[in-house]
Amino acid sequence: MAFYDKEIKRVCESCPRLLILMINSVFSKHHSEDADIIFLDKEQNIDSGENTTYMDMFLEIESCRYHIEYQLLEGNMAIRMVEYGMKETIRGLRQNGDITRVSDGRYEIEIIMPLQAVVFLAGANKEDKITVNLHLPNGKMVTYELPCISASETVSELSRKKMYLLIPFQQVQLYSRMLKAKHYTKRTKLKLAEALYHFKLDAKKELDNLHENGILNANEVELLVTSLHNIEDNLLNNDDLIREKVTEMGDEDYVALSDRLIQQGIEQGIEQGIKQGIKQGMEKGAKQNLLLQIAKKLQKGKSLAQIADECEISQGEAQKYISEIQDSK
Repeated sequence: MAFYDKEIKRVCESCPRLLILMINSVFSKHHSEDADIIFLDKEQNIDSGENTTYMDMFLEIESCRYHIEYQLLEGNMAIRMVEYGMKETIRGLRQNGDITRVSDGRYEIEIIMPLQAVVFLAGANKEDKITVNLHLPNGKMVTYELPCISASETVSELSRKKMYLLIPFQQVQLYSRMLKAKHYTKRTKLKLAEALYHFKLDAKKELDNLHENGILNANEVELLVTSLHNIEDNLLNNDDLIREKVTEMGDEDYVALSDRLIQQGIEQGIEQGIKQGIKQGMEKGAKQNLLLQIAKKLQKGKSLAQIADECEISQGEAQKYISEIQDSK
């Protein structure tokens, strides 16, 4: 479960523009795509009784505060959101020395809740919002609504809503089934392997389309594709047969995206070489090409010796490049 917490944070911090686009979509805001994001607090909480993982993200964009909670499985989200939002707001007040203030001889505490939303990674919540009815001691009731986002929607629907950030996580809807995979029949396992393969294929086609239309840049696409493979690899840890079948299917049906990124990496290296020296640029382009080739071979489960042999480099050099790829994740 800690894997998804780490992966979400990595993608959000690596693709800040896409995080802003998602927030603008969910809350009907108009933050600049290049606005600074301040990550105020990030934590992972695991409720062992409910087998639920909560991944909290508290951030600020252009003086607006947001609390985004990514949940792996469905649970008591509403009370968690109110509890955490209140806790973080009060902590901020204490830090600023504003927990109480005098107004006309009276003490007042002003609590401003952040804008909040919950993202369901695996549990398919059917509602667009969760409604919280907060009953106060004076008999009044405050209705609090939390927007809900499901990463289980189709990739085209996620794109339509500008939630590009969630495209790699669409396959997480198979999380619960993959946990039980070892107990399934061979036929069921093969169906799961096909489902995972088609999730990856559909996601790559959508990312390719977004790149071709200038909606996502090459760096964003590469980061999302890396996340796509990271998540798939984590899901495949639950069963060797499913991993074997998915690896056999590979990406042969769709290579346009990877080839385009490799070529773009070479071109970017050459272009930079014009400014810094043609030789330097060619070397950078060649290295980017080699790194992408090695990454693809790792995704197919090839050994260090196989990678070194196919790339015509020593095993020591291959290990150095593999470490560089892993450190960048």
